[in-house]
Amino acid sequence: MKQVCILIVFLLIQSVYADDSAINELNAAWDKLEQTVSNGDFGAFKSIYHRDAVLVNGISKSSYPIKKALEGWQQGFKDTKSGEITAHLDVKFSERIYDQFTAHETGIFHYYTINKGGEQNDTYVHFESLWVKKNNKWIMMMEYQRSMTDETEWNTL
Repeated sequence: MKQVCILIVFLLIQSVYADDSAINELNAAWDKLEQTVSNGDFGAFKSIYHRDAVLVNGISKSSYPIKKALEGWQQGFKDTKSGEITAHLDVKFSERIYDQFTAHETGIFHYYTINKGGEQNDTYVHFESLWVKKNNKWIMMMEYQRSMTDETEWNTL
């Protein structure tokens, strides 16, 4: 009986450690994503997505390969890299469901740019993301930009 109790305690500790490890790794992936936007590092940004990832755009009611989305976003990275704008991405989560190798996250992202004249352009979007861990790296398989929102809702999350 004592051995069974020890085994149960060991398994519970393993589970808690695995959860902590996974959430820390996911946080690091999001930190990298935010940094690539701020640095205008398109190559590093692109590497966060699986090559066969999908972007679901609830705003325009469309779905397409991430490659097409990346083509549309690339100019913003060039503008950031050249200093035409500064770009920033912040993320808040309303739900995070994950294990050691998969994750589904829901929240709001705040993407904003500031041009040379100091004018700020803010975008707030409800999103969902689907991740898998392959070869010790978290990669996004799907990004679902559900709908636009605003600063008020962002602040309440």
